[in-house]
Amino acid sequence: MAYEKKSIRDVIEDINSRKIYLPAIQRKYVWGDDQIVRLMDSIMLGYPIGTFLFWKVKKTVINQKEYSMYEFIKDYHDRDMYKNPSAPQPFPIGSPDETIWAVLDGQQRLTSLYIALQGSMSRKLPNKRWKNDDAFPKKELYFDLHSERTDDDDISYEFKFLTKEDAENHKDGKLWFLVKDILKYSAEDLVTEIILPNGWATDKIASKNISLLHTRLVGDQIINYFEVEKDSIDSVLDIFVRVNSGGTVLSKSDLLFSTIVSHWDKARDEIDKLLAEINKTGEGYKFTNDFIMRTCLYLLDMSVTLKVETFKKESVLQIRDNWDSIKKAIKDTVNLLNEFGFNSENIISYVAVSPMVYYRYKGGNYDAESKAELRKYIVIAQVKQIFGTASNSALTGIREALKKAPADTFSMNNLKGVRFTGDRTLKYTPEEVDAMFDSYEIGAYTFMLLSLLYPNLKYSQKGFHQDHMHPYTGFEEEKIKNLVLPNGSVIDDDTKEDWRRRRNTLANLQLLEGRENESKNATPLVEWLKEPENKDNVKYLPDGISYDLFNFEEFMQKRQELMSMQLKTILV
Repeated sequence: MAYEKKSIRDVIEDINSRKIYLPAIQRKYVWGDDQIVRLMDSIMLGYPIGTFLFWKVKKTVINQKEYSMYEFIKDYHDRDMYKNPSAPQPFPIGSPDETIWAVLDGQQRLTSLYIALQGSMSRKLPNKRWKNDDAFPKKELYFDLHSERTDDDDISYEFKFLTKEDAENHKDGKLWFLVKDILKYSAEDLVTEIILPNGWATDKIASKNISLLHTRLVGDQIINYFEVEKDSIDSVLDIFVRVNSGGTVLSKSDLLFSTIVSHWDKARDEIDKLLAEINKTGEGYKFTNDFIMRTCLYLLDMSVTLKVETFKKESVLQIRDNWDSIKKAIKDTVNLLNEFGFNSENIISYVAVSPMVYYRYKGGNYDAESKAELRKYIVIAQVKQIFGTASNSALTGIREALKKAPADTFSMNNLKGVRFTGDRTLKYTPEEVDAMFDSYEIGAYTFMLLSLLYPNLKYSQKGFHQDHMHPYTGFEEEKIKNLVLPNGSVIDDDTKEDWRRRRNTLANLQLLEGRENESKNATPLVEWLKEPENKDNVKYLPDGISYDLFNFEEFMQKRQELMSMQLKTILV
């Protein structure tokens, strides 16, 4: 792939002749007048204005795959024309090999040049009402032919959007020339039809500037571009994400989202509103556009691959038509997650939530038994990292199993036959349960497992914290350096390090309501348990042993046995 070159006038003619379009992955036009003026100044100075990337694609491919394309804005208007008009759908085809260019990189620059050299700019005046047509005066780009370049000025050549009346009202020695007119002339005609009749032959600055303007826009091949030939827009998308570095860098997700908006103009507002609502639920979440888009596809039994081709017009309209039901299922599921005690701090995989939404969308009930099974599902799916790799196939496998199961009740038994990458399943063996007690230190995973062991807490009403039964600070060197163990020996350095690691593991953790946890704080376990209320409420507390720190080894062993027995009842 090598550089090709064109003059600015040639590219403008290509846009006029409907050879260049903008794909739906592009953002709306956002440049301000100052950026356009600086672009024109750079052109006059002979500075490079960046490379362009064009996607060469057959019209037959666009029609067959229903790719959305847009035309360039010519006469920009803050109120009436700020979105690109849609290109013909389907494209009229003269021959099977007929192609167009879609701009992958350079949209803002090309649109600015097109408005400047062919159209107009109508910005809203301050302190004017939007309904007032006079609030949007039509302005075109003019060039002061008396501009003189100095090293001190930020802008060397003065360009400005003006009304015709303002341009004709000469002040301060300025000589305004309508820039778009320059494209009409050859170099010879410029002299005979413009410079001589206007008496500019003796005006050295004006004649020099207008000649330079003509050279830059008509003669010089300033547009340097690469040409990409691909039939799949997803292949093009990867290229686009890499090269699109102007302004705010877009992710592939952002670009995919724009294809939805191209078919459903209210999609952005609807999805933004839903995200704002669910992310504020409880202690907050971090759901994204990706989650919403994939879940929409999932609920409607479509492919869950996030590709542009997945979001054809027919698919997007189906999402639009079912949006109220989709939205309700998502909100119900997030409220259930909040009831389970999940939030942005302890949820690892948002992808794992989609099957829960699917169950609700298809008519699933939230009876006590189904809730218990749903809690079990979301914990197992995350702890076993079912969606860590090959998440699309994992989603599809679970969806197929749910289709075969009763729609109104949720049971993990219906998912136990699903196999995932690496021959993983949603089942646990007794050995895997025992391994949990040494695998996870305090964090999201231990919270999930504790939530299974403490299923009756009112998580959505009170904030529950993971509490160290033997306090974290109790293992500091000053407190255990001379600790005498049950066998009569003094604790050694290896045992200290081992205990410091294990203090953060499951057998030394419990769930306490936030205020209780703060009051317990660094109180030694043996002292805290002297309060009858505390001892009565503690779950999985082994009987008949000492709760002093010196007996940490036996405490951990006995408590693990109690917790493991319960987890095996739930998971195996």
